[in-house]
Amino acid sequence: MSRPTFRRHALSLGALCLILSGCGGFQAPAASPAVPPSFAEFRNGTIPKHPDRAASWIAPATQKEILYLSDAGADAVYLYAYPSVRRIGKLTNLQDPSGLCTDAAGNVWVVETGISHIVKYAHAGTKKIANLTDSGFHDLLGCSVDPTTGNLAVADLGDPTGGGNVAIYADAKGTPKRYKSADLQAAYFCGYDDSGNLFVDGIDAAGAFLLLELPAASSSLQTIALDQSVGFPGGIEWDGQYVAIGDQAYQSGNTSAIYQVSVSGSNATVHGTTVLTGSCDVLQFGISGGTVGAPDACYNTASLYSYPAGGSPTDTITGLQYPVAAAVSIAAK
Repeated sequence: MSRPTFRRHALSLGALCLILSGCGGFQAPAASPAVPPSFAEFRNGTIPKHPDRAASWIAPATQKEILYLSDAGADAVYLYAYPSVRRIGKLTNLQDPSGLCTDAAGNVWVVETGISHIVKYAHAGTKKIANLTDSGFHDLLGCSVDPTTGNLAVADLGDPTGGGNVAIYADAKGTPKRYKSADLQAAYFCGYDDSGNLFVDGIDAAGAFLLLELPAASSSLQTIALDQSVGFPGGIEWDGQYVAIGDQAYQSGNTSAIYQVSVSGSNATVHGTTVLTGSCDVLQFGISGGTVGAPDACYNTASLYSYPAGGSPTDTITGLQYPVAAAVSIAAK
């Protein structure tokens, strides 16, 4: 099957070639996988891809909260009743869907990494109602919508010449404005808090974890010192009290975790850790109602965990191919 080559650039450290935390070849899931699959391997065909070419659909009676899961291996996004995880629909005709984010009205944005598009669906809708792109994009991944303005931010992994950046579409329309930092080599995920401050995680030129903030109404990214070592950048989401920051390689191992973080000035403090027991490589998670949905690209599953308690999963979705992101859409009242 022909598909675009993943434009992963040769950076200064092997880990920089990956969206996942591990390097090397993919191994079938075991009790404790030695090597997680890399997104680069997936995109260049080392890991088979089996697109779901059936038409998009949604169950007639749709509930208020829906868990969206992007499956880049199937070129599809699956919809589940939340938190019962009964499948109620799917979105197809997508190319490498990865990052997901929602707005206050329950609309869902899907990042198509394969073609650097961001497409919009209404809550429980099956038709694309907006399509954003820009000629300067390289490899898009995470996205987030500002609850105070409706602006849409998307993280761009970048390339060796330009480095990573975050692009912001004012009111989720038009042409984006890019924000860069000399410290940032690759930008992975981004997330707004309830005051319109944008947080971005990624890696620096040496491959170390990096956290940055674009304060509300600011024009420049600021590097934030976090009082916790992070193995590899994961998703970012406001959980109602803290900035929830994912670590794909918790304690440099094959387990993922989420940190509850507060930020003051240029410093960030971890107040708690949600360990996702039994996970291997969770990229972008979705939090709502005391539960977090966590897709796992190692095991091709997605599990629900109590949040922020963590521990063993309370439920697991199987039958996925290459799950990347989760988001919970709540219908507008």
